[in-house]
Amino acid sequence: MIEKLLDGRFLLLEPIGSGGEARVFRARDVILGHEVAARLALRPVTHETSGVLPSFHPGWVTLLHLGTDPQQGPYQIYELLDGPTIGQLVKTGPLGTGSWRRLVEQSLDAVTALHEAGWVHGDLNAENIMQAKMPDSPWKLIELPFLRFEPQAERSTLFGSIHTLAPEQFSGKPAEVRSDLYALGCLYYFAATGEFPHSGGTSQEVAIERLRFAPRALIEKAPGLPAAWSAWVMTLLAREPQDRFPSAAAARQLLGVA
Repeated sequence: MIEKLLDGRFLLLEPIGSGGEARVFRARDVILGHEVAARLALRPVTHETSGVLPSFHPGWVTLLHLGTDPQQGPYQIYELLDGPTIGQLVKTGPLGTGSWRRLVEQSLDAVTALHEAGWVHGDLNAENIMQAKMPDSPWKLIELPFLRFEPQAERSTLFGSIHTLAPEQFSGKPAEVRSDLYALGCLYYFAATGEFPHSGGTSQEVAIERLRFAPRALIEKAPGLPAAWSAWVMTLLAREPQDRFPSAAAARQLLGVA
């Protein structure tokens, strides 16, 4: 695969990631001369991306090009962020108060824009929110639901990362806006403590913990955070969807006064 040329333009240099439906490569645009991220499907694609895309938000990774290579099939070209994901950054320790608040505000703005465009993400996790490598670069959502290779009908109702999957999704309900809010609550808890709200050695153990027990209060795990911020995160983590904020926009507004 390495040194393959997509459509005679994008030279694949090295793999930089792989998920449930795609492989991502560092690549070079041989026409413009700069490096990009190339995303290729892991399996044959049975549908085409809609020709109508929402207006891109600054909190979403920038889509540069869509195409179909005769050998490799459909592909997507994005800006190359080349920085840490939430998961990679938190490996070095929980975020400080200022960095935590910045992550929360920017990721919540990105998800609010997604919802207002009519899309639910369904799999917000520690590896699909990323920064560029430069200091103080903004956080960006690097997986966009309207650009997935697999259609919704072919995915399991348990589609999603176990550590951020909302309780209602375990019962087979499709993800909705408040499911995304629950996932964000898990990520914000993780960023503040270095631990997810529910632990376990296996996916089954994590699921059982989530369905049986409330998470330990964030203020106990991250006493350095203001109490109002901790309480705000715990509202996102309410077991019943109706007990969470009604929308990402409402959550963002209430964070502003917390």
